[in-house]
Amino acid sequence: MSGDRAPGAPAATDLRGKVAVVTGGGKGVGAAISRELAARGAYVVVNHFHSSGAAEDTVAAIRRAGGLARAVRASVAKREQVEALFASVADEHGGLDVLVNNAARGVFARYDDLTDVEWRRALDTNLHGARWCALAAAPLMAARGGGAIVNVSSIGAGLAMDNYLLVGVCKAALEAMTRYLAADLGPQGIRVNTASAGLLDNPTAALFPGAAELRDTCRAASPLGRLGTEEDLARLVAFLASPQAEWISGQCLLADGGLSVGRAMLTPSPAAGPVPEPS
Repeated sequence: MSGDRAPGAPAATDLRGKVAVVTGGGKGVGAAISRELAARGAYVVVNHFHSSGAAEDTVAAIRRAGGLARAVRASVAKREQVEALFASVADEHGGLDVLVNNAARGVFARYDDLTDVEWRRALDTNLHGARWCALAAAPLMAARGGGAIVNVSSIGAGLAMDNYLLVGVCKAALEAMTRYLAADLGPQGIRVNTASAGLLDNPTAALFPGAAELRDTCRAASPLGRLGTEEDLARLVAFLASPQAEWISGQCLLADGGLSVGRAMLTPSPAAGPVPEPS
């Protein structure tokens, strides 16, 4: 059984009274994170830029479930819009407790097909956007005695996936920034961690070239025998944002069903013949 509770069971309320910003929080993984944080009691500011309709749908779903949320449009790739986003949070809530840097941009393509424009756009969103959000969030958290920043990454930051160079490099830089921000912001009571995951069974995975084959490969290579879900990653984010992780900072927690232990890669196929006895 996946997850730490049965479908439909109530979440913990360990984030009750907290204010959280989720960038790219209107759809996909971001929407799952927004819903999970709200289910745990947080007031969620659902940031979006291109997906206004999806963000409003996410807010409506949270409210129907008894949670608190509002949608705010801002591009994390534009520093002035980031500053306006967090100014609105300060005006509305007086501070901030949780920031989830989830907004992402990139293309799945060969290394020699990527353009300079695609590199700049991806870095502005995945790396600089997260940096600008952290800089804007830090004083709002420090004023409340501390907080938690969770950066969202993927297994491609540490393993070289096909057609993933652009996103993987951006995510690897984000994971490095996590460690440095944890050191720099820790004295203010701010924890910074990364929540990472293997391939998820969601619409984003369908954008990979050879998507069906990639899904089959990852599923077969996972000791748990399945792909992850958006909710799997959302629960990991919520854990890192919660008081349960109050002694964890500067870390990258990877949820991948055991794929990265490498058993499939290091196990000979039956066609290879019997393994010789050691001499």
